[in-house]
Amino acid sequence: MLEADDAPGGKLRSSRIDGYTFDWGPNGFLANVPDTLALVRSLGLDEALLGATDEARARYLYWDGALRALPTTPGAFLRSELVSPPGKLRALAEFLIPHARKREESVHDFVARHFGFEVARLFAGPFVQGISAGDARQLSLDAMFPRFRALEASHGSLLRGLRAARTAARAAGGAPGEPRLTSFRDGGVQRLTDALASALGARIRTGARVVELRSRGRSGSTGTVEVRTVDGETFESDTVILALPAFAAADLLREEAPEAAAALDGIRYVDVHVLGFGFDRVDVPHPLDGFGYLVPRGQRVRSLGALWSSVVFPDQAPDGKVGLRVLAGGALDPGFTELEDDVAIAAIRRDLEATMGITAAPDMVHVTRWRRGIPQFALGHVERVRSAREGVQKALPGVRLAGNYLDGVGVNDAVRTASAAARALLAPAETAARVL
Repeated sequence: MLEADDAPGGKLRSSRIDGYTFDWGPNGFLANVPDTLALVRSLGLDEALLGATDEARARYLYWDGALRALPTTPGAFLRSELVSPPGKLRALAEFLIPHARKREESVHDFVARHFGFEVARLFAGPFVQGISAGDARQLSLDAMFPRFRALEASHGSLLRGLRAARTAARAAGGAPGEPRLTSFRDGGVQRLTDALASALGARIRTGARVVELRSRGRSGSTGTVEVRTVDGETFESDTVILALPAFAAADLLREEAPEAAAALDGIRYVDVHVLGFGFDRVDVPHPLDGFGYLVPRGQRVRSLGALWSSVVFPDQAPDGKVGLRVLAGGALDPGFTELEDDVAIAAIRRDLEATMGITAAPDMVHVTRWRRGIPQFALGHVERVRSAREGVQKALPGVRLAGNYLDGVGVNDAVRTASAAARALLAPAETAARVL
């Protein structure tokens, strides 16, 4: 494994600061993907798994000067202050309106077509911001949420499709609710990458950024691939997995697989800030009875939302303390990541005062600035990924792509693409894949 950074793990990193645990990037994974759970078991981390608390089930929107609970049932939706009476009627009419749309569309347009523009403005934008820091008007429904497209195709109405899925889950003996966010005790998400690094041991070369990838003739149906690191060291392998951001993979593939490189060049990334704060519990007026909140644009709040980390995972803050994680920047506020740390912290503290009434100074602050941090699944993304995969396989049969820019931005998606790439390469013969 050739790792460009000084430590493996990418954005799956966590810090322990004065008793707080702060996740730099993803803060967990949904415990509903076999590949991730199998990986956890293989690393002996079963006993360290930590599911989100029941108290974290509630979500909020900051809207019109207050945090308002997101409705999770039809009754709660009808009682909600977030949507006007005409907006509620339009949303409930989703059952009655024919929905036959085959072409690709944005997340916003899909939600607006099914539930009306008011619901799309209120919910689609913040929902997408919380996942990818992106713009719901630009991101592809088909790439980000293919399940919704499948439910529409099979049931016409999305509400009917979701109801049928819940009924089928109950009939199969499964839980009809959402899968639970899951992390690890005593260290956060980095325990996963630490365990992987420990399992690989000396097979990891850190500080070994790959600067060139070349095909070196044929070996059976694949071919030998030579990679060269920034220090001039070279390796040859029948199989290579490029577990890199799209832009880095494109640079390596430009000579040998130009069609794939061109497709990968079309995948844009956005800059994001992740800020961690620690407070005394008595200094936080809000009851903290949920997961956190998201902020639709236009509310005079700059941050995209906040996660109440110590509610979701209580071991992430000392007793009597509160840990918060705030996301800012992204597609709709690209200038935020240009701010100096003290200016960014001051801006977020103003947001926390407006949304949660916090005026006290924090006793812990941690700032992580991710340049080109999150890939954006813009319209045309499915076709770009198909072209990239086909271009690589055509030019370099022994090479596969893996990463969160392909089929989803979460931990589960990254694990799933890596598992699929390894299985595809190992299927013809028992050869060892070298992961870049």
